[in-house]
Amino acid sequence: MPSNFYIEPLSVENDVKQFAMGSQALQPLKTFIQNQALDFQSSLIAQTYVVIKNSDKNQNIRKVVGYITLTCSEIDLQDFYDVEDCPQANRYDVLPAVKIARLAVDKNYRGHGIGKMLMQFAVSLCVNVIIEQVGCRFLITDSKEDSNTFNERFGFTMLDTESNRNSEHPIMFVDLKKLVTL
Repeated sequence: MPSNFYIEPLSVENDVKQFAMGSQALQPLKTFIQNQALDFQSSLIAQTYVVIKNSDKNQNIRKVVGYITLTCSEIDLQDFYDVEDCPQANRYDVLPAVKIARLAVDKNYRGHGIGKMLMQFAVSLCVNVIIEQVGCRFLITDSKEDSNTFNERFGFTMLDTESNRNSEHPIMFVDLKKLVTL
């Protein structure tokens, strides 16, 4: 994890107005953090965590240089993946998951390991907190084509179904049980 940055839950003290995405195609990520993320949090729909530079830690307004939004979800494995250690679970149409709903890094901070830091944070939160408190077997994301290789580095696999292969933003998943050290 880059030592000159830290992660905290999004709050009103965070400066999101300067968050820049660059590409027009990525503007919805900027719109979300600037206009919707706090509402999603206060409505208990999703939780956003932000990356702040350490030099901003004690200031009243801390500039957001990256963020990740997590929410509850489910995954329909469609006979593609068997839960071998619990065959009874394979009877269900869907299984519980945490979803990475959004992950973005300010265009001026790309290449500093912030995306990796956010992904490691999400995996760690799931493995060390969430699965110890509630039943949740999978971490999922709707992947964009240019994010597939990045997601694969963290153990994500493409859900190999016809409908998913034909999707504009196919689902990728990781089995959290395989990440737990016994």
